Amino acid sequence: MIVISDSTPLIHFASVNRLDMLRSMYGKVFITETVHREVVIEGISLGKADAFLIEKEIGNWIKIENPEGDAGEICNKYKIHIGEADSILLARELNADLLLINERDGRQAAKSMGMNVKGTIGVIADCVRKQVLSAQEAVNILIFFKNNPLDFWIDPEIISMAIKRIKEKYHE
Repeated sequence: MIVISDSTPLIHFASVNRLDMLRSMYGKVFITETVHREVVIEGISLGKADAFLIEKEIGNWIKIENPEGDAGEICNKYKIHIGEADSILLARELNADLLLINERDGRQAAKSMGMNVKGTIGVIADCVRKQVLSAQEAVNILIFFKNNPLDFWIDPEIISMAIKRIKEKYHE
């Protein structure tokens, strides 16, 4: 399975010290140099703990791969950030099975190109379904995200719906 990740899913899972979930689910995850720069290089310069955790996995199961094409066209057409555009372009070039991306405009752009996309919450739900994570662990992570909205940029209402669904489905 070929999986590409944009910045925010990596940041989210590293921030709760659960990068292992991505490794368990997908084995190997590709990121672009742009994402590496945003997440690791800039993160380390700011002293972000998650950046150091991600850096340790670069070259192991997180692989840096750059798209051959120019992401500028995607940036301009869909009015998205270069990081998202690079990730989308790499996903298209590698014919990726899945693109991990949270930003709404980036998700819509990728979907319009026929890509399969999933965000942080979707990955968490899949982890529960595949028993990589217990329902209670998932709820705890989601509550942490909800209680720190400025750090995680996920709509608290979406998080609340996800918590409700997990509790209903898994009787937590």
